[in-house]
Amino acid sequence: MAPAYGMEKAEAKGKAHVMMLPSLGHGHLIPFMQLAKKLAAKGLTITFVTTFHHIQSLQGKVNAARESGLDIQLVEVEVPKDHLTLGKVNSNSVQWHKLPPLLAANERLQPHFELFLGRFLGGEISPLPTPLCLIADFLLGWSSAVAKKFGIPRVSFETSGMFGESVQQIVWDELPRNLPRTTSGRYLVPGVPREVRLSRLQMLPELPEATAENGTHQFWLRQRRGNKQSWRTLANTFYELEGEFVDHFQRVNGTLRTIGPLLPPEAFEDRRHGRRIAPAVEMGANTDEEKCLQWLDAQAESSVLYISFGSENSISTSQIEHLALGIEASGVKFAWVLRTPSDAGDRSFSSALDFLPAGLEGRMADRNQGLFLLGWAPQLSILAHPSTGGFLSHCGWNAVLETTTMGVPMIAWPLYAEQHFNSKFVVDELQIALEAPQRFDEGWLVTKEDVKKIVRSLMVEEKGKELREKVQRLKAKARAAVAEGGSSSKNFDLFVSEVLALQQV
Repeated sequence: MAPAYGMEKAEAKGKAHVMMLPSLGHGHLIPFMQLAKKLAAKGLTITFVTTFHHIQSLQGKVNAARESGLDIQLVEVEVPKDHLTLGKVNSNSVQWHKLPPLLAANERLQPHFELFLGRFLGGEISPLPTPLCLIADFLLGWSSAVAKKFGIPRVSFETSGMFGESVQQIVWDELPRNLPRTTSGRYLVPGVPREVRLSRLQMLPELPEATAENGTHQFWLRQRRGNKQSWRTLANTFYELEGEFVDHFQRVNGTLRTIGPLLPPEAFEDRRHGRRIAPAVEMGANTDEEKCLQWLDAQAESSVLYISFGSENSISTSQIEHLALGIEASGVKFAWVLRTPSDAGDRSFSSALDFLPAGLEGRMADRNQGLFLLGWAPQLSILAHPSTGGFLSHCGWNAVLETTTMGVPMIAWPLYAEQHFNSKFVVDELQIALEAPQRFDEGWLVTKEDVKKIVRSLMVEEKGKELREKVQRLKAKARAAVAEGGSSSKNFDLFVSEVLALQQV
């Protein structure tokens, strides 16, 4: 599927052209598209290469961006469907099983992109000149070799935070079985700026027993080798958030430019009623945004707990029941993005509401205690609303940056991948979150009693007020980083100037 470039070769020849290649995870599309818009706003022409599945969720936003004058083109890299099938996940309350097939699918993308790039440079797909650089996801380390083959500088884009990425590098490279341990059994992570101790709970289930033959271990080694060959490395974070770990990453991997938080400009404005912040990507049917925000308008300031486990994640039926009953018992107002449980299987149901405890939806409606959101929720608008006082989150990095930028404290409830390390970062390092007490011996379940306790601690008790004050200070630092003269703003401008200088080479 080639885009309608609508230009002749002569017109296209002089354009400062950059190609972007995200990985296959939906969460990575969001910072990639925000970066594409920022680069296009500087006058660069962007070719955004992805699969047909992702183009469907991006097309509307890209059309709107083009109408506003941004030169962004979506181009499909054609891949056999069976090469990217991730399969259904039937895990319990965590979904770490998603990770190995997703990583494998990212690697299977290589020959298809290599074929695509050859055709692109041969003029079969586009009249545009050779890209000045290829900005590729850090999960696509193989793209360094492909870019080198065609003589294109490759830029690695780190969509994760530097604390989580630094810890992840060490534990997957060294493997926990080789790490020193405390007398209480916690793992000590060597080589990081400050002492980091990880409990069994803060690791993926497969990690403690992983050997050198482990597939995920081998995958990360390949990414390290590929990413170290990059011309430049960008990261969606800001120095004031995790400067020590930015410095550590640079010592190990080479120069890094922090350019985040990559969020819409409206995200950095003051919280107020009536704000609408359009997301970079929309996936699936939207929930009723107007109804959601009107309900929030009627609630007291900082009284509502927003609950979301991310765009692709769900929890088990048992965990939905415990979470629902715990929230009810807490008496706290909530807005919950409710998805079909991970273990729904082939059961017949009309909506995710069918998996709530009997009678709970009616009781919530009678008390006006909460709102269930069944579609693609307007997360940025919800977090920006004055009534939102807390965020129960899976701790994906996008969510961490969003809640920090909006000044909303968290309940950290990681499910898989680097979310466990992000959780440790916001709980122990930033101290802007409380950690959900998942019970490893009960399938990582958080009981209704524990839900009630931690929700009240964040939303009602003194501890929540302390976290709210701390996250407000980080909110100010996030704004300063992207403002003119801020650390991320200067790094971004420097990167753009370096890219444009490649035209003269």
